[in-house]
Amino acid sequence: MALFNMFNNKKVANSDVNVIPLEINDEQEVNNENPVEEPKEEEEGKKNLITITWGTGMPIDVIFNFIHKNFEEEGFQDALVNSDISYRDIKENIIRSDLEMLFKRITLRYKSDVRGLEFKIENARKAYALSAAAQLDSLKQTYEEHLSEIEEMQRLLMADDPKMTTMIESYRRGFLKGITAATLKYIENK
Repeated sequence: MALFNMFNNKKVANSDVNVIPLEINDEQEVNNENPVEEPKEEEEGKKNLITITWGTGMPIDVIFNFIHKNFEEEGFQDALVNSDISYRDIKENIIRSDLEMLFKRITLRYKSDVRGLEFKIENARKAYALSAAAQLDSLKQTYEEHLSEIEEMQRLLMADDPKMTTMIESYRRGFLKGITAATLKYIENK
């Protein structure tokens, strides 16, 4: 059998890749379609498309995503399991604490990145790579702007500003809907 396998190994033309035939059971389906499509040339009208991406693509986006996360379904489900208002309050405190921890984690990340950039900027200036130093300095300014924005968000959270508590409000709304649903179900069963 090894003798036949040796003859079945073929070289692909103009290539150093060995092609080894596979044994396929009768039960297996053979897919003859080519899974790799050849790139198609762009049509003339599609060359001027604009792609818009939301957010900065930086760590601050994690905070924005958390703030705008909808906890309504989670609140609803929690109310069906435990409709005690103290449970809701504890869960709201957990959500708030999670946001505060995000602030700390993202702040630490930015501060670390700023320190790293300061080192790179200094080295670029010493090497007279002024355009690289300017680009790095611009990135450092962006990081510092994000840090000041995070500090402002922390201040607003401490003041219970509605802009910073949307996730808590969505949880509360879901919890109240859950209590209503549980109450209606209770009344219907009586």
